[in-house]
Amino acid sequence: MYLTQGLRRCAERNPDRLALVGGGRQRSWRDFSDRVARLAGGLTAMGLRPDDRVAILSHNGPEYFEFSYGVPWAGGVIVPLNNKLAAGDLVYILNHSGTRFLLADEDFRELIDGFAGQLEALEHTLYFSPGRDDSVYENLIASSPPRDDQLRGYEDMAGIFYTSGTTGRPKGVMLSHRNLFWNAMSGIINYGLGEETVYLHATPLFHAAGGSRVFTMVTAGVTNVILPRFDVHELLAAIERHRVTSLLLVPTMINRLVNDPALGDYDLSSLRTIAYGASPMPQSVLADALQKLPGVGFCQAYGMTELSPAATFLDARYHVLEGPDAGRLRSCGRPVWGADVRIVDEQEHPLPSGEVGEIAVRGPMVMQGYWRDPEATAKAVRDGWMHTGDAGYRDADGFFYIVDRIKDMVITGGVNVASVAVEDCIHQLEAVGECAVFGIPHPDWVEAVHAVVVPRAGAALTAEDVIAHCRTRLAAFQCPRSVEIRTQPLPISGTGKIMKNELRKSFWQNPGV
Repeated sequence: MYLTQGLRRCAERNPDRLALVGGGRQRSWRDFSDRVARLAGGLTAMGLRPDDRVAILSHNGPEYFEFSYGVPWAGGVIVPLNNKLAAGDLVYILNHSGTRFLLADEDFRELIDGFAGQLEALEHTLYFSPGRDDSVYENLIASSPPRDDQLRGYEDMAGIFYTSGTTGRPKGVMLSHRNLFWNAMSGIINYGLGEETVYLHATPLFHAAGGSRVFTMVTAGVTNVILPRFDVHELLAAIERHRVTSLLLVPTMINRLVNDPALGDYDLSSLRTIAYGASPMPQSVLADALQKLPGVGFCQAYGMTELSPAATFLDARYHVLEGPDAGRLRSCGRPVWGADVRIVDEQEHPLPSGEVGEIAVRGPMVMQGYWRDPEATAKAVRDGWMHTGDAGYRDADGFFYIVDRIKDMVITGGVNVASVAVEDCIHQLEAVGECAVFGIPHPDWVEAVHAVVVPRAGAALTAEDVIAHCRTRLAAFQCPRSVEIRTQPLPISGTGKIMKNELRKSFWQNPGV
């Protein structure tokens, strides 16, 4: 189980077939493989040693694919950097990981120059500019002889993927070749991928959900169309132009896609599958997407970076609004191949069907641990079980349902309220574009349910409308006690998740105000 085998297989099997489209470039499998071998040769000549960390700070592009394969080809370890992070967090990650080499898009040169003096281990920065042949990166590839694949695999570390750090410093998740290879093979089975697939990469490749798909799609031998960043109109145009058949979006992206007035202006007849994950999907948004894109099969993967990242899968069969399978729409599916998934209580005892507890996962997808953090590793992985921090339950047929992130549960008056359930209710209002629900300080109940809502463009909506709507559908203790109406989009992370930590910060920093 070594990741580079998939690329070598494609180069041998279909050398002239189109592999990558993006950044003004098109590359065949032969060209892609040759550039990977030359990048590995150039890095080795510059002093790359086995297990050295190599980071990348970039938008999505073909260079990301070359990085993802060239570094392990040379025997190194990849460190994808979230390009939305502030300089302080980037400095921390680069120093914490001990990164010696950095590949970077020219767009980030000024940012890097501003903190370069704070980096402890970094020795080389190689800049590239998509579509140009005169960069340091391109000159290295052009001038370097190809190196033989070092055949790293199995339990060798492939990458360190840093978490978002919303509850403290980012943690480096160590994923092995076995972890990522297993996820790739599981993805090929679940999504029915083949050489005829044209896959669009629209989610950030620095995140495990998007980054792991680099390995899945290359292993499957599909044509990869790469968008530098998410933009609804660019995404729709790319689907039409390249006859895209499959893509992954996070729920906020799907919400913006199906509510865009231009949705019907593009030919989307090639599109067969939209996968989603990374954060809870409001049921009203999903129902809207099913109605507006009737020829598309939706499917969901649930997991986390620490699980490489998928643990369960809900296929298109269950994404229906009517019929015997309609009730599965709220589920995150059943375990993927090789995964043992269970619900446990606070003492780690397995709970029976229907009871809410923490979701725990065991199998070849569980991370090796957190880089240089044995205490956090021991807390998260116990007896081989990854404790996800997600609250959920299992039904009698083996389908799992997420109730909420445990940290996002609102405990008001001693009663647990799932923020996801309240958000789902609010999204049923036609005038709602985006919303987030979380707990804020309350003198009597400790926490009170609070909602931040952004109306759709041109829609009229008041806090009273939201509260009145919730009172007709939720129990009294679940209803928001306060609602803030905003005109600007909610803050989202680089991975497209609504940043509740940013929204709740002002309330908890000054709880007496």
